Amino acid sequence: MTDTAIQTTLSAEEWKLVMALREIPDSPLRTKVSGLMAELARFIQQPRCLGMQSDGFPCGSPHTSCEECQHMLAVLDDLAARVPVQD
Repeated sequence: MTDTAIQTTLSAEEWKLVMALREIPDSPLRTKVSGLMAELARFIQQPRCLGMQSDGFPCGSPHTSCEECQHMLAVLDDLAARVPVQD
């Protein structure tokens, strides 16, 4: 993997996430997790649900309560319940 150094300012929470990702050993699991995190962030930034909202407009905001966003929240809740939180 070739990396380009990027200079930026991160919050403590962002730094913690970056460091956690960097500490995953180089493996197919790391590749899968990195890809999944990128896709999840992209979806949350700009959800593009296939269905229409009750008002007839397609979903385009994570602040709506469409079925797809609710499904994603349920998936994340399920995942959070399965993964032990470490302090």
